[in-house]
Amino acid sequence: MTAEPSFPESMTLNGADFFLLQLDRIMWKVSGQRNVCIFSVTLQERLEYEDLEKVLAANSAYQWVCRLRLKNSWPFTLAKWEYKAKLILPEIEQYQGNEQDGLPESLLNEPFNVSRDAPFKVSLVQISGQGSQLVFTWHHALMDAHGGETFIRHLGGSESMQGIDWFTNEQRSLLPLRERADIALKMKEFLCDVSRLPFNSFAHKNKTKQAVHYRVLSFTQAQSELITKNAREQGAGFLVSAFYLAATACAVAKVQSKKMPLAGDMVIPIPLDRRKRGVHSPVFGNQVSFLFYRIPLAALTNVKICVAELISQMKSLMRADNPSDYLVMMDFLRRVPGWLYRMQLSSPTKGQMASFYYSDTGDSLDLYDEMFACGVKNAVHYPPNMSPPGVTFVFSRFKGALQLTLGYMDSALNQQELEQLMAELQLGLLGATSE
Repeated sequence: MTAEPSFPESMTLNGADFFLLQLDRIMWKVSGQRNVCIFSVTLQERLEYEDLEKVLAANSAYQWVCRLRLKNSWPFTLAKWEYKAKLILPEIEQYQGNEQDGLPESLLNEPFNVSRDAPFKVSLVQISGQGSQLVFTWHHALMDAHGGETFIRHLGGSESMQGIDWFTNEQRSLLPLRERADIALKMKEFLCDVSRLPFNSFAHKNKTKQAVHYRVLSFTQAQSELITKNAREQGAGFLVSAFYLAATACAVAKVQSKKMPLAGDMVIPIPLDRRKRGVHSPVFGNQVSFLFYRIPLAALTNVKICVAELISQMKSLMRADNPSDYLVMMDFLRRVPGWLYRMQLSSPTKGQMASFYYSDTGDSLDLYDEMFACGVKNAVHYPPNMSPPGVTFVFSRFKGALQLTLGYMDSALNQQELEQLMAELQLGLLGATSE
């Protein structure tokens, strides 16, 4: 296969990739879902299967990524993606669906094993009389949401990839080994302190593997403008994501308090994109670190107080260079055997790694105007959802309109609690108060 740019025969997983690979192993054991990202793009017109198949068959980048397989490495060696030229491309799956009902459950719950299957695949959902949905699924260890969006825009022909660094920046530290070891140890001690028990979580022990369900909460442009106005009035300024997180944390706390008295703080790890602002590369390899918040119980009854607490912690963490130290630790641990890595992740907190998961993809969806010569009506992220705690929130904006995707499991939220949570989220974001 010839392509421009040329594609490597293998890619070494960086520290963040390897971390997400270990989460995959934990997720598969307890939840039945692999650590995969799902991204749907709704088209205004109908896209025929034959046309999609023809375009993808001519795309060398698509052919290359679908023939990558994860190489099972020996302990203390670095894990890699390897290109296998003779592999058959995965079938583009077809579904019939209704946009109002979300994605078909069979698509969301399909098995995904990167040791034997492609780490990236495409599905086509035909919506009766309303156009089509393209659904892109990829393993989280291959690329993050930002990289996935960039790659998908290339596949759809709406973005030139010339001048873009396709491949992973390993984020490798140039510090001496002893200094990296010291930083890794310091970071581990910090994480053990932040995530100490008890903390509030929806987590419940469940011996059966469960499906992940999703609910998308969409706001109009007028409502989105009101939410931004409320964020500033609540002290977030231009850090609107801090307001989203505070409103989410307070809504979760209110729903949990109706079940039982809250017994502790909330622990929330937040992914932090390490790319320079406005830069869309590299495409492959996770370019993220994390901020780790522990929100005190006293701040969970008032959104404004919670915003102030989050901003204060963020400033302290950034001044302490906490995200960079976490990158060093992830890089340092890449050679640790997977079973030991997973034990270190989960054993200090008895498997409870967070109160819930949260991310904000920003305004990147505004770059979606056209795909495969069809106008784009909407785009939605369906996030990986790890159990425990089995609840994940992802905020995004499309053409000025805010939307929230909630991933949840039955063991975390029953139907009544789900409806209460959605109502509390709307109230908190729009600035109303519930009685």
